[in-house]
Amino acid sequence: MKRSKKILVILALGAFAAAQAVGLFLLVRTRPAESLTLSETTLTLKMDEGRRISHTVEPASAARKLLKYKVSASDEVIAWIDDRNEMIIAVSPGTCTIKATLDGLTAAVDVTVTEETVLAGMWKTEDEDVRLLLDHALSGRLETETGVETILWTRDAFTEGENDNPLRYVKLTGERNGARLVLYYDRLSDTLRLHVDGTEQNADRTLVRG
Repeated sequence: MKRSKKILVILALGAFAAAQAVGLFLLVRTRPAESLTLSETTLTLKMDEGRRISHTVEPASAARKLLKYKVSASDEVIAWIDDRNEMIIAVSPGTCTIKATLDGLTAAVDVTVTEETVLAGMWKTEDEDVRLLLDHALSGRLETETGVETILWTRDAFTEGENDNPLRYVKLTGERNGARLVLYYDRLSDTLRLHVDGTEQNADRTLVRG
């Protein structure tokens, strides 16, 4: 009987110690965040360029809540950020501030977007190899085996999915020898797709940024 009581006492003490340990663990894990910092405080990007940033929360053991990034509606025409990938996308020349918030804490990065950009792609069409250089003014230089041509493009935003940010994609439309050329540019993945009269062309190299 005495031995049974000793076993019960030992088990009770063990359970008490385990409960204390769990309580201490939960207390540590539910500590609020005390500071929030971003990997960058200032960024200079070329138009249509993307740059991934990161954030740090202190203490490291703080309970993790949802981090939210915000760009004012008037500034989204300059840059926006994809929350999931923490990727800042430069849209048009200018300056803006992107703010991060977490559990009452804030951090910010100032973004400057310049016009100095050239997008280039290389494709194999049915008849020839094509190299396209596109500057920020939408003046496209098309280089083929027979010479160099200049094509002016019009720019439109579009989305590929219901939840896509319309600023993620750019649709560029031009014409060459009676054929309709359409370039689809994904700012997030930094890729170009070329369609000629509705047919997508095989890409040798989808994007080179100058």
